[in-house]
Amino acid sequence: MRRTTVLGAILAFLAAWCWAQPASPGSGHWEGAVQTPNGDMVMMVDLAKNSAGVWIGSMSLPAGNVIDVPLTKVSVENNTVRFAMAEMPGAPSFEGKLSADGNDFSGTATAPNGAAPFQVKRKGDANVKLPPASSALSKDFEGNWEGAIEAGGNRLRIVMKLSRAADGSATGTMVSVDQGNQEIPISTIKVNDKQLQLDVRAVGGTYSGTLGANGEIDGTWTQGPGSLPLHLKRP
Repeated sequence: MRRTTVLGAILAFLAAWCWAQPASPGSGHWEGAVQTPNGDMVMMVDLAKNSAGVWIGSMSLPAGNVIDVPLTKVSVENNTVRFAMAEMPGAPSFEGKLSADGNDFSGTATAPNGAAPFQVKRKGDANVKLPPASSALSKDFEGNWEGAIEAGGNRLRIVMKLSRAADGSATGTMVSVDQGNQEIPISTIKVNDKQLQLDVRAVGGTYSGTLGANGEIDGTWTQGPGSLPLHLKRP
C-alpha cells in the first residue's frame, strides 16, 4: 500500500509538471493590443504547432470584425515570433520578442501605411481556428460575378472572382469596387450542386446563395449582426 501511495504521488506530480509546461516557446493564446495613432486596437492571437511540427495560427481584431483569420509565415526562432495576415488588405506582418519567462512578447506590426508597436500576454492554451478546406469548384460557379449591397441609401458594388487551384479546389476573392477596388481573399468556398457558401474572415462576413435557372445567384450577405440581399450575375 505504501509503494502504491508513493507511486501515485509521483505520477500526480509528473502529470501536474507536464501540464504546466507550454508545448513550446511561443505556443498559446495571447491577448493584447496594437498601439495605433487612433488608440489601442485589441488583438487576440493563437499560435501552436500542428501534428507535423509546423507552426500554425489564427488572429482576431474584434474592433474591425476580423475573427479567426488564418496566419501565414508563422515562426518562432531564438525567442523571435513572426507571423503575417495574408488575407488582410496589405498583408500586415508582426515580429516580436518573447520575454525571459515566455509569458509575453512585444514588437512591431508593419503594414503598407506604416508601423505600430504591439504587446500581448499569454492567457492560456492555444485554440487555433483554421478555416475549413474549400470544396471543388464546378463550372457553374467558375469565373467573375457582379452585384451590389444596398443599405441606408448607400450602394456598394461587389465583384466576386472564383477560380480553381492546382488541386481543383475552389479559390477566390471579393473586390469592393467603391472602396478603392479593395481585394479580399475568401477563406473558404463550399459548392454543393447549386448552392454556394462563402466564409470571408478578413471582414467577418459570410455569403449563402443559390444559382437559379437564369444563371444568376440569389443570396444573402451577412456581416456582424446584419444581413442584406446580394444578387450576383455574370458581367
